[in-house]
Amino acid sequence: MVIDIPNKVFTPDTKWKNSLIFKFTIVQFVVATLIITLSIWLIFSTEKKHHMDTQLSLSQNYGQSVIAQLQNILSKIDVIANSIGIIGETYKDQPQIIDELLPSLLTVENKTQLIAGGGIWPEPHAFLIDKQFHSFFWARNKADKFTRVNGYDSPSGPGYHQEKWYQPVKYFQNSHTHWSETYIDPFTKEVMITASVPMRAEHQFIGVATVDVSLAGLNKYFNFSDQNPLSKGYILALDGYNNLLSAPFDQLSEKSQNPSLLGQPLHQLIALYPELAKIEDAVNLLDQQFYEQSIQYPAYQTAQLQALLDNTPKDKRQRLSALINSALQPKPFKANTVTLELASSPLFDEPVLVSILTMAQTQWKIILVTPLSSLSQQANAIAIKLGAFLLLAQLLALIILFVFQHKLFIIPIFKVVSALQSGNLGQLELDANKRHDELGQLSKAFIARSNQLEIAYASLDASNLALEQQLAMQRIAQTELETKKELINSLLNASQNVICIKDTDGRYTLVNDKFCEILGVERNKILGTRDVDIYPENIAQVITSHDAIIKATDNAQSFEQPMPTIYGERVFLITKYPIKDTEGNLIALGAMAMDINSLKEKLSEQEQTIISLSTKVTSLQQAIEQHREHAKAVLIEQKNSKTDPDKIGPTEVTYQKLMLQMITELNRQQLTALEQLVVIAAKVEYLNESHPHSAVLMEKLTEQIDILRHTKPLLAVEQQSKSIMLEPFLQDIFATLAPKLSSKKINWTISCTPQLSIAMPAWHLFTLCYQLINNTIFHAFPDDLVTDKTKQLQVSANVFNGVLKITFRDTGVGITSTSLDNIKLQLNDLNRHGTLVDIHHWLLSHYDGCLSITSVATEFTEIECQLKLPH
Repeated sequence: MVIDIPNKVFTPDTKWKNSLIFKFTIVQFVVATLIITLSIWLIFSTEKKHHMDTQLSLSQNYGQSVIAQLQNILSKIDVIANSIGIIGETYKDQPQIIDELLPSLLTVENKTQLIAGGGIWPEPHAFLIDKQFHSFFWARNKADKFTRVNGYDSPSGPGYHQEKWYQPVKYFQNSHTHWSETYIDPFTKEVMITASVPMRAEHQFIGVATVDVSLAGLNKYFNFSDQNPLSKGYILALDGYNNLLSAPFDQLSEKSQNPSLLGQPLHQLIALYPELAKIEDAVNLLDQQFYEQSIQYPAYQTAQLQALLDNTPKDKRQRLSALINSALQPKPFKANTVTLELASSPLFDEPVLVSILTMAQTQWKIILVTPLSSLSQQANAIAIKLGAFLLLAQLLALIILFVFQHKLFIIPIFKVVSALQSGNLGQLELDANKRHDELGQLSKAFIARSNQLEIAYASLDASNLALEQQLAMQRIAQTELETKKELINSLLNASQNVICIKDTDGRYTLVNDKFCEILGVERNKILGTRDVDIYPENIAQVITSHDAIIKATDNAQSFEQPMPTIYGERVFLITKYPIKDTEGNLIALGAMAMDINSLKEKLSEQEQTIISLSTKVTSLQQAIEQHREHAKAVLIEQKNSKTDPDKIGPTEVTYQKLMLQMITELNRQQLTALEQLVVIAAKVEYLNESHPHSAVLMEKLTEQIDILRHTKPLLAVEQQSKSIMLEPFLQDIFATLAPKLSSKKINWTISCTPQLSIAMPAWHLFTLCYQLINNTIFHAFPDDLVTDKTKQLQVSANVFNGVLKITFRDTGVGITSTSLDNIKLQLNDLNRHGTLVDIHHWLLSHYDGCLSITSVATEFTEIECQLKLPH
């Protein structure tokens, strides 16, 4: 099948704008222009870079020359300062010699305007014990003569030892010089900087030797414009704290009536001349590198310098620490040279080249500012010559390329287009067979494409039929989806729980009937709203915070939350969960709420029941304690009356049995009440797992029940007439004392003959062992005891020839020999009372027994009880 396309006639007026000849010509012209422009720019940039490299090399060489001259001057000042320090160390006891030598050292040839003063500053009471401040300071007067100044020695002033040029020197080694921050001398009123060296005698710091350098004199050494090989430019110099040591802009300051900038911080200069802001950024970068180098191998840690840093402003602490550590390094830190270009400068209305160099010994910075000569003439001349040559070459290449493109490419394309427009595919196929290049392949591709179109038309009908069938299937699926949607809605609306879904922006997209019912709001007024639109502000904030928790944790969680309903405010247990798509992305939040208001009311009732039962338990415990005290009083009365236990009347025996029955019954009642409390507490913990005291309540109740279970066999009436298995009986006693033993971290052991049984009243054995163990816990291990030993209490028992021997040994505080002798005397005194004395008398009267004590202070105490068992 051949598709006929009507032949269109293209006139020259409508053809040339869209022709390939025109488009290729424009493209070639643009490419040629771009090549020429880039070539000229490249040549200009290369020449400019060469000129910049030359200027940079000259600037750096000149900067090194300035640093060398300045270093030579500072070295001489270092020598003078060290010489003054040696004089102070040598003649500290001879002030008259110091007065004779110091002025001659300060008078140096050709340094008349540079050295403003100097002297020796002893530590308080270091030279003269009876004099706190005794400085030797000479300053230059108006006649250029050095005169002594004693103003620093005033006792009413803060003292020179608090000055910032004095304190850091204590941390320097001998012969190391500290260059201070620029400052104004309070007496000479001159802006200066001080070179300070420490003085030591017998390795003890005794003071500081100083040389004051006038910034006005130092500023003259930076005015080398007549020696500058760059012919123009100026120098900025900064001290170690970035204060100006030179002031080339003072002539501008005089015109604007601004004060001199000499000695002022760099940022004050930048505030006057913002065009120099890049210099401040570069200086800060160099300082940061210097700080990082200083902490790599510090001579002093920060803690060692803390006393000095506390008296230093916060913005200068890091700098002072770095200067001290750098001065004590065996090799000075290597500082980088920074070069940058500024668009203008206060003294030059043209671009300038800035080089920043650092003096290694003092961390002073030398900033050279040099104007850049115009590079446009040389660069433009070279660019014009090369541009003209390249333009001619491009034009010639463009003409040659146009001819060959027209012959080899454009004309054959026109033939192909003409054949396609006329529908003459036979001619097109004939031409394609003659050509073996890409155009021939293009023609064959057009022919093949036409054949494919015929096939495409045929398959299009089949695709339409398939599409109609697919649409029918989609309608069936849509019907099933609607049916399932109705089923889900019926399930949601039949639920008695509140169910809702919100999108990620917090807008409701689904609510069930129960949700609308409890709020009393129609569904169409809820969908699309947020919580703040339907709830009070406080409740809306709580719901929003819960939603945020689900989004953050990406897990389902449950919350108790009050909600307003048509029945009043009720408490709901709300379970919220994230809803995600197939790729795991959060698309919505779901929530299901259950009304637990009635459960909360029941919980409140059960808590009241717990309180009531706890009160009853307390009353029972008090009754038990009262009967125990009564039983103890009866025993003491028996002991005092020295009544033979075998001769106790039937009335007394009956009373003891009745008392034991009553204590046993009270114990049983208390155990029953506590078990009921455990059941109720378990329900409370089940209903309210988040209650902060539920776990503690369960733990305490379980502990009390365990104690009562172990106490019950010890007090049982039927136990009084049976043989006692000694080891289990002792274990029950320790169980009743478990809280006290645990609180003091005491380990206990029982050493007893296996299956040993004895015939004696359980009440007597319980009273004996309980009192002695309780007494040991209280006296052997007091609350304030601090010891590395393991706290141990060991009870051992055995029977030999009808005699029961029970030993109580502890590793507590022990008893001194004097106290032990006193206790032994009290054991045989019938008029004495005490736990051990009473037990000893009771054993003697009831069982013809005794109690003995052995102890070593801080080591151990051993109490041994012997009693004859009844036959």
